[in-house]
Amino acid sequence: MTAQKREQAITDVPIALTVVEGQTLDDFEINTLDDLQLSIPNFQVTQTGIGTQMYIRGIGTGNDPAFEQSVAQFIDGVSYGRARLIRAPFFDLERVEVLRGPQSVLFGKNTTGGALSLVTAGPTDEFEAGVSSTYLFDYEELTADAYVSGPITETLGGRVAIRYADSGGFVTNSNLGRDEPQREQFAIRGVLAFEPTANFDATLKVEHNTFDNTGREIEVVRDEATVGPTYAQALNAVGLTGGMTNTQFDFVRDGNSLEYSDNTVFNTTLTTNTDFDLGTLTTVTGYVTYDRNEFADLDFTNYYILTGLVEEEYEQFSQEVRFASREDQRLSWIVGGYFQDNTLTNGDVTGFGPAITNLGYAPIANVGLERAYEQEATAYAVFGEFNLDITERLRLIAGLRWTYEEKEASRQITATTAPDAFGAPLTTNPVAIAIVQGGLGVALNNPGAAGHDLNQSREEDRFTPAITLEFDASDNVMLFASYKEGFKGGGFDVRGNSTAFFEFDEETVTSYEAGLRADLWDGRAQFNATAYLAKYENLQISQFDGTIGFNVGNAGETEVSGIDMDGRIALTDSLSLAAGLSYLDFEYTDFRRGNCAFGQTPDGDVVNGVQLCDYTGRRGRFTPEWTGFARLDYVRPVSDRIDFVSTLNAGYTGEHNIHDNLDEAAVQDAYTLVDLRVGFESDRWDVALIGRNLLDEEILTFAANVPFASSVGANTWYAVPLRPQTFGIQGSVRF
Repeated sequence: MTAQKREQAITDVPIALTVVEGQTLDDFEINTLDDLQLSIPNFQVTQTGIGTQMYIRGIGTGNDPAFEQSVAQFIDGVSYGRARLIRAPFFDLERVEVLRGPQSVLFGKNTTGGALSLVTAGPTDEFEAGVSSTYLFDYEELTADAYVSGPITETLGGRVAIRYADSGGFVTNSNLGRDEPQREQFAIRGVLAFEPTANFDATLKVEHNTFDNTGREIEVVRDEATVGPTYAQALNAVGLTGGMTNTQFDFVRDGNSLEYSDNTVFNTTLTTNTDFDLGTLTTVTGYVTYDRNEFADLDFTNYYILTGLVEEEYEQFSQEVRFASREDQRLSWIVGGYFQDNTLTNGDVTGFGPAITNLGYAPIANVGLERAYEQEATAYAVFGEFNLDITERLRLIAGLRWTYEEKEASRQITATTAPDAFGAPLTTNPVAIAIVQGGLGVALNNPGAAGHDLNQSREEDRFTPAITLEFDASDNVMLFASYKEGFKGGGFDVRGNSTAFFEFDEETVTSYEAGLRADLWDGRAQFNATAYLAKYENLQISQFDGTIGFNVGNAGETEVSGIDMDGRIALTDSLSLAAGLSYLDFEYTDFRRGNCAFGQTPDGDVVNGVQLCDYTGRRGRFTPEWTGFARLDYVRPVSDRIDFVSTLNAGYTGEHNIHDNLDEAAVQDAYTLVDLRVGFESDRWDVALIGRNLLDEEILTFAANVPFASSVGANTWYAVPLRPQTFGIQGSVRF
């Protein structure tokens, strides 16, 4: 693995990490980060109403397209720092490495929570080809992969991999009479590896990936009356009969809009390595783009009340150059530089449909709130890390990174005469403008309105040090202790509706870790443990404002501590066990600017004339105390050429809050996910039956309040469920 930019064994790396090999990903049809959670403690991924979020040790990034990710994703050494890129399915991987805690020296800024490194499969020394397919019966889900790999000439190798996937969905839209989300993906990747001499090699990767969804897996799971009727009753009372027919968690949803999400990702990466007597010079050049077109039902009813139309484009170029000295000397080191330039264009229209008239907002019926956001960002960094063998058993690893970043962004919001189109004429209705600004809290740039045409820039630079001591207690046991700092750059809010708080500050962390890595029983077993304490300042957060927007801000201080343990053991020649267990203690130690949950009495700071809620002393979302996993592999020959194989995978997640505004009732109970794969394999083929979520656990991964429900005094939530139990068959042939 390459967690420290060098090839190393896991037991030599003083970082809390989990490695999932490509074969495991293929066996259990792990195609997205959502599917990966089962094998990684203290790691949560969820899709929200408007985005995707990823958390390690309770640290992650909320809903805003301009957010960098606190858990940074890297593919073949290139940063994929946007939430939309997290949602992209992956395929034909060599391995996935999950690094917990800040990784600021070698990986860079925006790794305050951790780093996720995906390594794609490269060309092989000999010709190989294969096809594989998985079919899940319950949801008519088909995934098909094919690859060809091998030498083209004596100095040039190549690999081509293709994936096609199609899924029928697992949530029933009772109004439209279909299962959702229906998903389709097509991806193709080509890799060329050129090695003309023993001292130089270059690898070029080009990939095109499209993934399109029809409908969404979002349903209303709670509709509680407090001072008046439920929201469903209120809709019926104002003439929207049958507007909300299902308000419990049962994989059935309401919705009348023909929702879609069309996404295209293109990337190319060029990596070179040049060996010198002193060491190796490595360059990594990356180019990444994506575009997204999306239409969403935001009222979660069977009438046209509120919709969202989004067009987003992103383009990024990055260049890293580093030199790593030889490791067979007392002092080894890595030095390098990094450059990144990116642009983000995000446009969205929040549409008020004709049915909003029944809710008492007739003047804004068929009005659209069009938001236009653009951002340009440039970052530079230089870094260095050295490894000094103080004695034969004691080593010092110290590193420092300096980062400079500048950003410029603009945002404009106007009210138009079309709820589902861009570029429509502005509305001149003064009553509509007054309702949007006064009742919904959205400042507008229409003539006669308050104005909403922002253009700001910011720049920042920071040093992030890291120091680690390693001690070989024996030939098989390594102890370590580390101190690290990290930061995630500040920026500008895409989704905010007020002009008062367009800019948010950088997020910083100071982290302490100590642990051990042990090889036991002549290599038959491994055990790793890491204890940690991390103190965050200005943690970047995004919370639903209770109407139609999200507010971005900073939590003052947060403290996270715990312990991660994992290991493996070969019980017999045929049976092996891998397991992990993590404990997490998470507390906001100073956070007086949280958005209040429904019915919560404001007791925090007054911001822009509104008193917010004090979260101090509370846990955050997605912060279960205990998480763990166990994997049991059994292989037994049944003939000279055929083996019986089975794998039992189990992942435990303790109870935790899933609500955007930490509603105390929104606690997901503890659950255990169990997957099983049983089959036969040879050198050339394999066939297996797979079962996922065998215990048929009913799990919600995210919850937030339904817009406008609070206006009638109802506490009404929508939520995102995890896929229920499913069974399937898979097979592959290799040539």
